[in-house]
Amino acid sequence: MSGYLVPDTRKMKEEIFERPPEITVEYIDPVEGFRGWLVLDDLSHRINAGGFRVQKGLTHERIAELARNMTLKMQIAGIRCGGAKCGIDYEPAAPGKADAMYRFMRAIKPYILERYSMGPDMNTRLDELDDIAAQLEIPCVKVAIAAAQGLGMPAFMERYNVLREHIYDGSVGRLRSGQGLASACLATLEFLGIPPNRATAVIQGFGGLGGSAALCLHAAGVKIIGIADREKALLGGNGETLDLETLFAGSRGGIIPIARDLGRYTDRGAIWQVGCDIFIPAAVEYAITRHEALMMDTKAVVCGANLAISREAEALLHEKGVIVVPDFVAGCGGSVSMDGLFGPTVAPSGKDVLGYVDAKMRAIVMQVLSRSRERGIAVRQAAMEICSSVRTISGERPYGPLGGSSAQGDEYP
Repeated sequence: MSGYLVPDTRKMKEEIFERPPEITVEYIDPVEGFRGWLVLDDLSHRINAGGFRVQKGLTHERIAELARNMTLKMQIAGIRCGGAKCGIDYEPAAPGKADAMYRFMRAIKPYILERYSMGPDMNTRLDELDDIAAQLEIPCVKVAIAAAQGLGMPAFMERYNVLREHIYDGSVGRLRSGQGLASACLATLEFLGIPPNRATAVIQGFGGLGGSAALCLHAAGVKIIGIADREKALLGGNGETLDLETLFAGSRGGIIPIARDLGRYTDRGAIWQVGCDIFIPAAVEYAITRHEALMMDTKAVVCGANLAISREAEALLHEKGVIVVPDFVAGCGGSVSMDGLFGPTVAPSGKDVLGYVDAKMRAIVMQVLSRSRERGIAVRQAAMEICSSVRTISGERPYGPLGGSSAQGDEYP
């Protein structure tokens, strides 16, 4: 990947970990009294990007931590965009969820129009965010990209609508983050020297991220031998792969369907003890603590969920010789997809975008893992060194090569 300078981890520590977010907006709902926050972590670039989550018990501190993580995702991917995150402390199953989201988005509308490229996160979907945006007379939740990228509204919407194209069993918008996570897993398998058709994977979480990653890995030949949702786990008999098409089609709200002959249903905690080549946490933050790490039998952990693993658990697994690809590396596929969508001079197809995500994610992960091996350091440290060396050029458009030209013409890798 181009655009990297000599690492300066001391500067990285000062700029990324010690400074506060640049903008924090706190919202107190006038109807139900719940709180919400929008955090724009770094204003060095024209826009900030990150998801909107609905989560009971959510705090400002957690939103700020997630926004900082988004900044790291942008840096590792070489995208000229600051991190952001927003969310409301609200029960996602409550009947008032849609109205609560509407009132919060109405309050932060000026940011959505001018600065904040919103995406889905925990307990939200892109289509429902865009439905609320339409009610607020906002063209879409990523409309801030148009001016930042120098696109007129017709050209911008032509590209944005690519996210609605259907490929496999889902839209590009739904599959893009899962494709990125799957590609990170495939790169890790390549690094380990394990062919996909001989590899096994276990996934904790079967929502939009975990479900689409499972489908993409299955298409690549990887055996998905275990999946857990928030209620239960489903394990393949005798290490056989699960029927992903049936599970994906029947899943609702991230819950695995119950049906005969799909596999063995058991307690969700059993997922941590299933031996596999790749374990993928793709649900809630801090799912893997020391307790889970001690039980795990895997060659690599590829973190899809934000803040998926505690630092203590990560250190323990590293000591055991387990590769741990951190979330800001393996989970940056959604950000990379925006580069593939808005970066080229000619509007791409949905397959082009997913192909770009696949190629770039593999390159990022291989670069990080190679640095880790060459220097004999943990994967996270290697990734942070790369983040610290990314060129930060204010005033450039967020997506595509520097200077507005295409180094590859309009071709995709």
